Amino acid sequence: MIYLTRFFVLFCVLFTFSADGSAQDLPTIFRDDFTTPSNSWPSVNNRDAFASIQNGLYTVGRRSQLGSWFLPAPVEFVDFNENFDIEIKARWIAGVKTDGYGISWAGLGAEDINNLVVTADGQYRIYRYSGRQFEELLGWQPSAEIKKDSAWNVITLKKRGSAINIVLNGYTIGSVEAPPIMGMTFGLIVNKSIKIEVDYFEVRQEQLPIRLAKDHPINVARENLGPNINSTGGDLSPVITADGRRLYIGRYPFKGNIGDPNKEDIYYSDLQPDGSWGLMKNQDRPLNNEGSNFLISITPDGNTVLVGNTYFPNGRPRGGGVSISNRTADGWQVPRPVQIDNYYNRNKFSEMSLDPSGTKLVMAIQRDDGLGEKDLYVSAKRPNGTFTEPMNMRALNSWGNEMSPFIAADGETIYFATDGRRGYGGVDIWMSRRLDDSWMNWSEPENLGPVVNTKSWDAYFTVAAKGDYAYLSATNDANNSADIYRVPLTPGVRPNPVVLVRGRVLDAKTKKPIEAFVEYESLTKDRMVGEARSEPITGEYAIALPAGDLYGFLATAKDYYPVSDQLDTRELTEYAEINRDLFLVPVKVNEIIRLNNLFFDSGESELRTESKRELDRLAIFLNSKGRITIELSGHTDNVGTANDNKILSQARVNEVRKYLITRGLLPDRMTAVGYGERKPISSNKSEEGRQKNRRVEFKIVSM
Repeated sequence: MIYLTRFFVLFCVLFTFSADGSAQDLPTIFRDDFTTPSNSWPSVNNRDAFASIQNGLYTVGRRSQLGSWFLPAPVEFVDFNENFDIEIKARWIAGVKTDGYGISWAGLGAEDINNLVVTADGQYRIYRYSGRQFEELLGWQPSAEIKKDSAWNVITLKKRGSAINIVLNGYTIGSVEAPPIMGMTFGLIVNKSIKIEVDYFEVRQEQLPIRLAKDHPINVARENLGPNINSTGGDLSPVITADGRRLYIGRYPFKGNIGDPNKEDIYYSDLQPDGSWGLMKNQDRPLNNEGSNFLISITPDGNTVLVGNTYFPNGRPRGGGVSISNRTADGWQVPRPVQIDNYYNRNKFSEMSLDPSGTKLVMAIQRDDGLGEKDLYVSAKRPNGTFTEPMNMRALNSWGNEMSPFIAADGETIYFATDGRRGYGGVDIWMSRRLDDSWMNWSEPENLGPVVNTKSWDAYFTVAAKGDYAYLSATNDANNSADIYRVPLTPGVRPNPVVLVRGRVLDAKTKKPIEAFVEYESLTKDRMVGEARSEPITGEYAIALPAGDLYGFLATAKDYYPVSDQLDTRELTEYAEINRDLFLVPVKVNEIIRLNNLFFDSGESELRTESKRELDRLAIFLNSKGRITIELSGHTDNVGTANDNKILSQARVNEVRKYLITRGLLPDRMTAVGYGERKPISSNKSEEGRQKNRRVEFKIVSM
């Protein structure tokens, strides 16, 4: 239930006959004179209620003596934070004269909405429902300006600043403090058992221009991906892998689904050599079962997925929530529940996105501290794999319905859909960029423009690491289904550049693939920033590293030392792909292991700050292996004199040994030898070779 505060009612009934003084005219953004039948307004005839459009009138009535009937207006967007007018011309025809009719606004639906009603006997009131709880904002008030019985009344709801003014037939008769906005829904309200006619329904507001993203796509076409991807049912929630080579979607209703065809299943398609997409295939068990299944995110390595809902150990549907699955030599594991502190969702639907580092989970869910319907929330992953309580990302949220978030490969750009901001249709796709590491501060969301967004429903935006194309789900007007589309992205709306590092994790001796855990860290910020896994059979891994930092990355596996590598992206200005195999050295006597992420200024022996994580890792390893003794060795290229190089190499390994002692290592477990240029591992004739020769290593002497 949404938390509500009590409002101070600031009403003043005016019995004068002066005309309405708030003469700030607003432009009309919607008017329906009911001259033609329309399916946009409810049209029903049953034992409880009836509604139809005929002869320029909308006739609405109820046969029940209990409750109210809310009829939503077919208007795409009104900003209830700003000044607006909602006006109807209506009259009572039959029924109980003390039962009201009028205008509803700023709600989620019939059970969460604000209402202004008048009666045929000359009274009016303002009240609200919230979480099925009734609250009187302005009790019944008589007014001489209300025309009684079956006479026509022009009822106008005017928001000006923080006040809601009630205007009857051109005269302001009262006001209240504007109540909090619960949602974007508004329309007509009919209480209990009466029949009314509505002559027109009009909305007026000064609408600001749509906030467009700079360099939004123009002069490009949005491409339907065709029958290999799309079905006659709903094709939803696309998720593209970081390398852009596999596309996952959710599909329902569809006869090929496991169990009930009306419950969503996960499908995938692979990019073909000619650039086309192959035929969609059902992902099958265990990711799919008899329940609703949809992919939330797949990590850049392609070996871990987050999926919607939870599973029993036998793979059967369990309930709501989030689950995780890893790829093994035998295929995907049965998904295991992900624990999120105090997780709940008041909405029937949810969408989520795991950031590329695997440490932040963004959710579109409805909670008690929300602004409207679903809001965007973020949770952080703890070292034990659980996630913190969701925090509302208020900088991105509106009083509408936020949905389908996607965190791009740079970890800083978010795309999401909402109906709570004025765009080109009912639901549009917007983008924003993260401003700091709190995940609470974001740039003002920007609309991706009329090529991406249509007058209909557009959502589920996903982008590969390269950022050249986006994939989304949108309405196909030809058959009114949801299809998957592709659109080229201009540079201004792409994620920030990243480098996609791909390779294999191999045994340094046998060159056989190893199933390993891959971590990557910011060497400048001295913290871990992401994780990945290598594929069990091939040893393949992939990580996406955002531009602008110096990274170390390493693979860990049982009985191997976690040898690290490094990559400097501080000068990166465009997307790049790099192949880099990681070699793990078995922990054995006489094995020599290079410490790749040690940094010294040219000709100096003092350790730079970026070296800390590499040496801390070595200290943890040695402290966990109490019997191991090592030899630390320093090496240089052949630039300079042999004696100077020997002195420099000795000074550097001495600094390494001193640092390890400060981390608890006993001095007698380590010797330090500077070899200078005596033991090259590559030719000194090239800079690349000389760089390989400038190194610090350790050798396991005893265990």
